[in-house]
Amino acid sequence: MAIQQTGPFGTVFITGLEAYGYHGVPDAEQEIGHRYRVSLELQVPDCSACESDDIHGTVDYGAIAKRVTEIVQTHQYRTVERLARVIADAILQEFLKVESVGITVGKPLPPAPVIVAEVGCRLVVVRGADASENVE
Repeated sequence: MAIQQTGPFGTVFITGLEAYGYHGVPDAEQEIGHRYRVSLELQVPDCSACESDDIHGTVDYGAIAKRVTEIVQTHQYRTVERLARVIADAILQEFLKVESVGITVGKPLPPAPVIVAEVGCRLVVVRGADASENVE
């Protein structure tokens, strides 16, 4: 299915957004909480702001960052995969100019039996695609 473009195609990105949330498989992680790092790539098919300099011709990354922070802080999930999917779905539902969301959710220095800098997942969710098509 081809996307008919009426203007420049843009990618809006947010890198390294951090928020404290209560996610994790063990109950202790859901009580103590942890810092999470979220990065996004948002595909905006008709990004006219590059020509018009009007915020209405793109997406407001400040509003998106605020919404992502709210989800990380107020929801609880066992897996970062579920957290990532909920965030991506919320962006697609609330920001209609976004055609697809590439999202990385990282958990720095996780409580684990090995020492790693960060663990996490990356998903790509496309508006209107079947859920099975949205796993990278």
